[in-house]
Amino acid sequence: MNITTNNRRSPRAAAMSRRGSVMTLMAFVLPVLALLAAFCVNTAHMQLTRTELVVATDAAARAGGRAFSEVQTVAAAKDAAKVTAALNTVNGKPLKIRDGDSANEIEFGKTNQYDGTSSRYHFEKIPTSQIDNGTVASAVRVNGIRDFNSLSGRVPLIIPGLLDKYDFGTTQASVAMQVDRDISMIIDRSGSMGEVEFDWPNNTSPWYSSTMSAGYYAGMLTRSYSSRRGYSYYYASGVSELEYKQWAWEEHYDLGTAPRPPWQDLVAAVDAFLDVLDTTSQEEQVSLASYSTYATLDTWLEKDHQVVRDKVGDLYPNGWTAIGRGMQSGINALLSNEARPFAAKTMVVMTDGIENRGDSAVTVAQSFMGQYLLTIHTVTFGEGADQALMQQVAAIGGGKHYHAADGDQLIAIFEEIANNLPTILTK
Repeated sequence: MNITTNNRRSPRAAAMSRRGSVMTLMAFVLPVLALLAAFCVNTAHMQLTRTELVVATDAAARAGGRAFSEVQTVAAAKDAAKVTAALNTVNGKPLKIRDGDSANEIEFGKTNQYDGTSSRYHFEKIPTSQIDNGTVASAVRVNGIRDFNSLSGRVPLIIPGLLDKYDFGTTQASVAMQVDRDISMIIDRSGSMGEVEFDWPNNTSPWYSSTMSAGYYAGMLTRSYSSRRGYSYYYASGVSELEYKQWAWEEHYDLGTAPRPPWQDLVAAVDAFLDVLDTTSQEEQVSLASYSTYATLDTWLEKDHQVVRDKVGDLYPNGWTAIGRGMQSGINALLSNEARPFAAKTMVVMTDGIENRGDSAVTVAQSFMGQYLLTIHTVTFGEGADQALMQQVAAIGGGKHYHAADGDQLIAIFEEIANNLPTILTK
């Protein structure tokens, strides 16, 4: 007798079996998915926190570098970095950094490219004690820390306890360095720059015979004698009429500081500008262009700043005022073979008057900014200068406009511009 057995289960039994298998699988998969989700949330939170720390330390380093450039003191740089860091939040809390030297959270030094201009910059720390004693530094490093022993502490995880982790630490270093500059200086030598008026008080004059005799003994004048005319006086070698009058005002009559034409104040300001550049750790190249009715490029970019000083001394003021023409001459130096490809390009344009010849300085500035990467600062001097025009030129050029009412202010402005080194982040 043949006996057969049917091993097929009923559809209902099969469905129950599959349901049980899925439930078993889900019991395993769901916790895994939950763990993965928690891991992803924590990882995203960590990346966001690190990004916030990068932003905060970059801002602090830039602020510290800028203050160090402009004020030239370690204390000012530390204050700027510390305040700026606190304005930026990391995981919802302001970034707090210590400014003590032992904390090593704000450091000073210099940067070098050991393998050529295409290689990375490397930061070399210089102790602040050496900087206070005259060692030149050109870079500021800010170390932003959210970890043990930092003022802000470690960062708590959004989902704590995963893999027995409850918080995490992160650090970020940002370096702001001052860069070399190629500077085109554009100066006004129009006739108004040489104008000066002496209002001599009663009983004083540079042309009295007693005054000229005193000038002769002081070496300001020479003289000859004839029986018919008596003494005739002449300016000594290297002495101008202006210098003689100023001597008579200040030395002979003791009337205080003598009137000065704007040109003399400008020469002193340019000298102060170059003196500051001589003390920076950067290698600054300076060119000189000047303008009156027409403009000239008087020196190409020079590392020897004495060349520029000497050329300024050879110029004299006369003619009309063509500011735009001066800028058109000055840009040629920044486009020459002497211009360095990685140096920041800066143009400083000075005037004491109102533009009345040539292309508008505004039009020229707009043309430059459409073609070249540079910054244009403008300086006006005295009551007769067109401040509105030069403010517009500076705004177009991404720079700053300065106004000087007198010679002392003009010198201070040129020194500030010289100290205002551009900064870049190298890390």
